[in-house]
Amino acid sequence: MKSMEMLKSGLLSCITSTLVVPVVLTSLLSASAMAGEWDEILPPGSQVEKLAEGFKFTEGPAWHPEGFLLFTDIPNDRIVKFDANGKLSDFATPVGRCNGLMCDQQGFIYACQMGDGHVMKMDAKGKVLGYLVDTFNNDRMNGPNDLAIDSQGGMYFTDPYYGPEMELPQPMMAVYYIHPDGKTVRIIEDLERPNGVTISPDGKLLYVAEPNRGEVYRYSIQAPGQVTAGHLIYKGDPEIDGNGGPDGMTHDIHGNLYATYDGIVVLNPAGDLIGRIATPEKPANCTFGGPENKTLYITARTGLYKIELGVPGIALPKQGPELAEVTGIEPNLPGVPVMLAEEEKKETKTNDVNLGELTLSIPESWENQPPDNRLRLAQFSIPAAEGADGSAELVVFPPFGGSVDDNITRWINQFDSEGLELKLTQGTTEQGKYHMANIAGLYKKPDGPPFLRKTIDAPDHRMLAVILEIKDQGNYFLKLVGPQKTVDGVIEDFRKSFGADVKSEKEYKIAN
Repeated sequence: MKSMEMLKSGLLSCITSTLVVPVVLTSLLSASAMAGEWDEILPPGSQVEKLAEGFKFTEGPAWHPEGFLLFTDIPNDRIVKFDANGKLSDFATPVGRCNGLMCDQQGFIYACQMGDGHVMKMDAKGKVLGYLVDTFNNDRMNGPNDLAIDSQGGMYFTDPYYGPEMELPQPMMAVYYIHPDGKTVRIIEDLERPNGVTISPDGKLLYVAEPNRGEVYRYSIQAPGQVTAGHLIYKGDPEIDGNGGPDGMTHDIHGNLYATYDGIVVLNPAGDLIGRIATPEKPANCTFGGPENKTLYITARTGLYKIELGVPGIALPKQGPELAEVTGIEPNLPGVPVMLAEEEKKETKTNDVNLGELTLSIPESWENQPPDNRLRLAQFSIPAAEGADGSAELVVFPPFGGSVDDNITRWINQFDSEGLELKLTQGTTEQGKYHMANIAGLYKKPDGPPFLRKTIDAPDHRMLAVILEIKDQGNYFLKLVGPQKTVDGVIEDFRKSFGADVKSEKEYKIAN
């Protein structure tokens, strides 16, 4: 253990209430009941406050019944304590790159050791009491990530993998259940990479995050460790919620779900969007705590934050699983090189492409192809995303006629009206003003030369189309189309290509 005085200078710094961040409420579902719900959740004047900074990557916030907060700083391989007076100290280190944490009412602490492949149990002083899980079917776990304890004293935990491509110890990334007596079973096998997990206040529903697809799934709990098939209840908007979420999640006492995307997305138990809370850094997890259990603590990259809410969070579970005999990993058994999702991502390398008065920063992975016809200034092929039906294409057109509304209407008409998803925005870049149409659904894909006006049906497609006004030059047109999964993965890169920023965009409406 280390005291605060023994910590390296600058590694941790407590700056209580030095930064406040406006709370953003968006996309309410035009229902007075839901608006009232949001008013109850978020009292007037509530703001996100930074409590501490100087970490490498914060995760796993967990409120302890003795009145302090614990959270993990994964790359620094430690669990950090934030006490009632705002004092920071190392609670335990090293800890096998712990990720998710949870405490019970008895004061025991449960931790997912992502690096060492264990789920361990600690006492209130940080002493490791033993492992609840270190192997399954005689093989170590992939990388336990997050956990939730039920009213029976059992525990659900997720076991994804983040790291270089390799053969994994377990045949799949899955969700497991540890029975109160310590027996472990695998219960959910059909998600790509399960991450955050939480149980509804009444203990009847299990919620699991699927960040590979930006989705939240809900399962009915039939008995401890027995769930029904999953039901998709929410899919994040890539433009607002970003990519790579949700991560950690929690509940308030009414069963509303708080999921970490680019900010905190608040959903009712059915998965309907209530509102969003903006955070200055992308959050990884959140939990309730404080004297009245109305403080939402948020771990977000290099910082620790909080916001005071109007409703209490779900209560701590009475107790977690008992320790059972487990098979220790042999000392010479090589570990699994796990890493954070952020570490796994590589910075996109780009090349500037000059097209007259227009300059685009195009990712190196986008193939610059000769234009198919003389109407096109440039075209690029975008590789298919993993599991997608095909690649996407970005085409750039020079200035030509037609108003903004006329061109947007023309793009909308290239999709079937049934099941159409549409979002229109406007913004400004250093190159000029722009209007953007984000359209998804059944795309009427051109088939053959334009003059033939032949199309074929292409379901589950998305189009990102931009009209960029460059002073004294006219309107340039950028049109990116392809399978939704492929396009969803490059929305941020597309915006960056012409200098746009989603946070500065405003809604645009076609004039009637």
